[in-house]
Amino acid sequence: MPNDKTRIPTESVSPLKIALVTPVADLYHRLWLDIGESLYALAGRMAQMLQIKGELTVACHRPVSTATQFSALFQDLTRDHWDLVIVALAPYCPSGVQIQALLETPFPLLLWPMQEMLELKPDQYDGETIKLNHGVHAVQDLAHVLARHGRAFGVIHGHVQQADFRESVHAWARAGHMRRAMQQARPVQLGGHFEHMLDLQIGDSAFVRDMGLAPTVVSLETMANLISDIRESDVQEQLTRYDSLFDVDSDIDPALLAKTARGDIALHRLLEQHHSHTCAVNFLTLCNDARIGDGLHVAASRLMGAGGGYAGEGDWVTAVLVRAMQRGFGCASFSEMFSVGYADHRLLLKHWGEGNLHMARTRARMIRSQFEDRQKAEFAVADFEFAPGPAMLVNLNASPDGQGRLISVTGRITDDRLPRVEGPRAVFKPDVEDVRDLLNRYAYAGGTHHLALAYEPYPDILEKLCLLSGWQYTAL
Repeated sequence: MPNDKTRIPTESVSPLKIALVTPVADLYHRLWLDIGESLYALAGRMAQMLQIKGELTVACHRPVSTATQFSALFQDLTRDHWDLVIVALAPYCPSGVQIQALLETPFPLLLWPMQEMLELKPDQYDGETIKLNHGVHAVQDLAHVLARHGRAFGVIHGHVQQADFRESVHAWARAGHMRRAMQQARPVQLGGHFEHMLDLQIGDSAFVRDMGLAPTVVSLETMANLISDIRESDVQEQLTRYDSLFDVDSDIDPALLAKTARGDIALHRLLEQHHSHTCAVNFLTLCNDARIGDGLHVAASRLMGAGGGYAGEGDWVTAVLVRAMQRGFGCASFSEMFSVGYADHRLLLKHWGEGNLHMARTRARMIRSQFEDRQKAEFAVADFEFAPGPAMLVNLNASPDGQGRLISVTGRITDDRLPRVEGPRAVFKPDVEDVRDLLNRYAYAGGTHHLALAYEPYPDILEKLCLLSGWQYTAL
């Protein structure tokens, strides 16, 4: 995609960050006088082997043995951003020493019985071997107690010398990064929810509150004032940038193009004010407001193209999911299932005029659209086909008791063209054989009609995200 130098809230790409925490029973300091230093040295070697230059850093922390030490360590950890905390138990440490700090910390937790020993050699196994190689039952103790308290966590078994183990740790860190992206999304909602569209209104669910998520609700008056404050020079700069992003259709006259630029600039300034990369827009209320008269589809497409989160109809929860998918999978877009090919077992994905420009098959067009309800509104939308390739659809919804449920559908965007419809669109071929069974199971799993579309189909990372979050995961 052409370079976009517009002031869009963006973040520098930085490596995933893991904190390696090493508990040890206080008793062992009296039984093995050198166990603290031995454990710290082992953890340092493990951390070094787990790191991936430019992608993953692992910080090793000194061993802790008492509840006071454990709480102090986690208090120190809150001064930085961590995608994942690995509780690495090489010797035993009782769960009672750790539990309070682990219940209080917001960081995703991964339990690992870290071992020096890769292979069990019975003729060489002695008391010295036991010292840093008996954490497996410590993990069992801690996992039971965390589960009994309802605290979500992940578990990993294996040795750092195993290549697939290191890959798995990387995947856990990506999952933790996605959860952190959700917790820090600071979503902005503009225009409220689409009236009576209840499947999308899950913001008061327990799992959403547990993440500390709530939207900043912005009034239409605030948005209208932002639009009116846009200077003509800013509009002209924005129009120049559009030339690098879109083929602007000849049907869009200069007045409509300037209107599009003002709404676009205003939305991104609104996000800057709230230090946000995530918004949900309800086109209905915006189009029916004479001061705005624009569904902000171009602005939303540009936001997603720069890595932000977005969803339509005021669905800020799905916007947060799109944001997390962008951070965890490299790129993602908001979309919906529009129609079903029962004979060919395919789905038509589409939305009016909002999609991730970075995922376009060819350079996107900017075309004219209109909507007439209480008043007539004319505005621009993004028009493109999603690029073909392996892909995944993801939905986030709530169970009857307010817990999170994540659904994924793997497949591919096909090479088929859709020349007779407009907006971001694609034909999606699921991996399953029978689309009827797929859609039945999707409905029974509580799936809503809003989706995140991503190109890298890594359902294992989504499963890990659910384990770290305490959500139900369904792969269809």
